[in-house]
Amino acid sequence: MEQSNNVSRVYCYIGMKAYLQRLNPNSGDVWFYSIQIQRDLMGRWQVIREWGRSGSPGTVRHMPYDAYYDAQESMETLIEELSQRGYQVVHSEGPNPKDAAYYNEEHPDDRDS
Repeated sequence: MEQSNNVSRVYCYIGMKAYLQRLNPNSGDVWFYSIQIQRDLMGRWQVIREWGRSGSPGTVRHMPYDAYYDAQESMETLIEELSQRGYQVVHSEGPNPKDAAYYNEEHPDDRDS
């Protein structure tokens, strides 16, 4: 939160999430892939990926990025690659970061130019 001219301004970003599934028609197994973008306590953006077979614990990986747009680009590329491997997006949420309420002026990579 920042104070300027006795007005408080809260910088907020709306996270992005996507949930994909792939069905193996021979075995009936359903594979999932969950991807989301979140900011960590150090101010870096994390692309958090979890994948595995439905009904079993998944594997989790975190990929850090300095700028939101880099994290978003990584997420979009990953979704494209997964789609080429037969995964389908069954749920997604979160608008383009330019639709967020405020942009953090301390991080030039995160604001609209």
